[in-house]
Amino acid sequence: MVHCTLENPTAYSEDVSIGYDAGPIASSGPTSLTVESGSEESFDVELRADKTVGVGIYEVTVSAQVTGAGGVPVGFLTDNETHTLDAIVPEFIGCNVNYGQGSVTADAGDDVAFSASYSCDSNRNQSLSVELHLVSDSASQEGMWPSGFNDISEQSCIVEISGGSGYENCQFTITTPANLVEDWGGCLIVMDDRTLTAQSCQVEDSLPLKVNAKESGGSSVGFAQNGSLFEDLGISEDQEPYVIGGTVALVTLLAIIVTVLRRR
Repeated sequence: MVHCTLENPTAYSEDVSIGYDAGPIASSGPTSLTVESGSEESFDVELRADKTVGVGIYEVTVSAQVTGAGGVPVGFLTDNETHTLDAIVPEFIGCNVNYGQGSVTADAGDDVAFSASYSCDSNRNQSLSVELHLVSDSASQEGMWPSGFNDISEQSCIVEISGGSGYENCQFTITTPANLVEDWGGCLIVMDDRTLTAQSCQVEDSLPLKVNAKESGGSSVGFAQNGSLFEDLGISEDQEPYVIGGTVALVTLLAIIVTVLRRR
């Protein structure tokens, strides 16, 4: 906003035409005012730079010309008076990410692959490296990635901003721990390299991630009903007594050996 004042030191009421020249910057304000004799009138000029206006310093000119005095047209007799100022347009940038899904669930040891669309608006042509961050549900900000989580994305993701905007569809792949004993919950966060550390999953625009713990399981060998273990081993019912007898004899032999060793 630019604050301006028109002064009329004459003895007549003056009608004033007002103009603006701000180059690529959009400007708006009153185009005419009436200033009474010996008084002044103030007005504001709004300058607005959209994303197509590059970073820099721009000259802005506000002009005023008396077109009437005491109700008489005098525009052909008066000069166009101007005031010039500098408008500084700083760099701006804004980026958004779209994950295309609500959440991701995986089992321990599985790789997680997903895509994220990253778009930016800026008034400066530049390249941004888009990176992946991992934060657990209980953390207030990103720390070291837990063991077993690794970013194995094949290609880096670069957003090229030109002419006011840039867009890239990024592909990511991470590994998950194969030996999780408890479910792990957290989030994946995609952001550009202007930010080194991500904040909590609640603060950042994130993709929830749940990794299910590894299922525990094992096999046991034992006697089933009706001598099924012997059947599995290919031993007939006629041979079962000999096998059992041999087993008892082996146990007795082991007991004798243990007794002798203890005596020694």
